[in-house]
Amino acid sequence: MNQKIFQVKNLHFYFRIIFNDNKLYNLSFSDNKNDLLESQLSLKIVNNTNSKFGKEVKNQLNAYFNKKLKKFDVPVHIKGSNFSMKVFKEMSKIPYGKTKSYKDIAKKINEPKSARAVGKVSGSNKIPIIIPCHRIVGSNGELVGYSGGGGLLFKSYLQLLEKK
Repeated sequence: MNQKIFQVKNLHFYFRIIFNDNKLYNLSFSDNKNDLLESQLSLKIVNNTNSKFGKEVKNQLNAYFNKKLKKFDVPVHIKGSNFSMKVFKEMSKIPYGKTKSYKDIAKKINEPKSARAVGKVSGSNKIPIIIPCHRIVGSNGELVGYSGGGGLLFKSYLQLLEKK
């Protein structure tokens, strides 16, 4: 596994990506770089700052935060149950600047009574922003839960960024 820690232009957050074989496994971020520096006990992670793939992820995130990219095309590696995979796939279809409720997603995947389970899957998203869980809201449009760094405040920021 490789990792890269970087800062996006004009944003005080630091991002850490974990990738291998040109697939993104994890994206995390924080306003404190030290939060992203973990001691690795059982997993060897190489800090790979020269990777073409790592640079591409950074470039796409820069473009997104500068409103020049509306859809990521970074290959991702996600695992989960059939249900989880359906949720991630449907979540990825939510257009830039739009939101859907957990209930909407549940209906789309033909599991209309599973809105809470959709919320749980959304909360387990290891690749926020690129798999846009920030575009999912509660049934009456309220902001609820966010798996990425920065909590609901950052979720709100991402939604405002896309609406401008």
